[in-house]
Amino acid sequence: MNPWWGQLAKEYRLGRGGAIGALIALFLYLGIGVYASWRMGNPETFLAFCAFALMMHVLYMAGYMCVSLIREQRTLHLWLQTPLPAYKLLLAKLLNGWGALAFSLFIISAITLLSGTMVVNLFELDPELTWRDVISTGILIDIHILLIALYIGIGLTFLWAIYLVVSKSLGKVSGNVIGICLFFFLPWLMSKWEGTGLFHALFIWGKVDLNFSDVAYVAFRHVYIGYYFYHFLLALLLLFIASWLIERKVEV
Repeated sequence: MNPWWGQLAKEYRLGRGGAIGALIALFLYLGIGVYASWRMGNPETFLAFCAFALMMHVLYMAGYMCVSLIREQRTLHLWLQTPLPAYKLLLAKLLNGWGALAFSLFIISAITLLSGTMVVNLFELDPELTWRDVISTGILIDIHILLIALYIGIGLTFLWAIYLVVSKSLGKVSGNVIGICLFFFLPWLMSKWEGTGLFHALFIWGKVDLNFSDVAYVAFRHVYIGYYFYHFLLALLLLFIASWLIERKVEV
């Protein structure tokens, strides 16, 4: 068997329990939503529960990677002795978490769709709404949840790599302090950079209009290919730096 496929299978076995636990928690939460909707006599309540659960999936990879990386840190020397480059070890974790996210997202998306069209019936609330609007909007939301969640997972992996390097050199307390500072400072720095004219000149291009009907459920009408390209490059850069730090500064 290809060593990386073996590592991927290992990550699947290790993460399977957590993924199943997350699904159980999701159904328990939806059960509370059903009970709350029944007690309040308001079917829209369950739709609100579904919509909240759907949007919270952007944090799925954050939880998955935190649990996986913290568990890996306990036997870090064994993990690093695996005859694979660090980027393949990290990719195995990211892909397993992303797969678990996609499965959970599909379930909650289907339940939200059924809730919105059968329990509440959005078509009665807005006669101009069509199935095309509902399906297209749902797919667009799901794609962005998948991308944002993966992006967050890579970002946390980058911070974990920095934590390992700083902890090795200065101790765990310093690693925690620097990690927390970077967690808040880097997003602020990115927002400042993305607000500059240079950023807009370099990456705000390739406008694509989204052909939705004039309904209130669509938050935006167009996207820019350059903006996605920028975040794709940034994700690759963060993953590369994390892999390099683990191989050159942590693994000895």
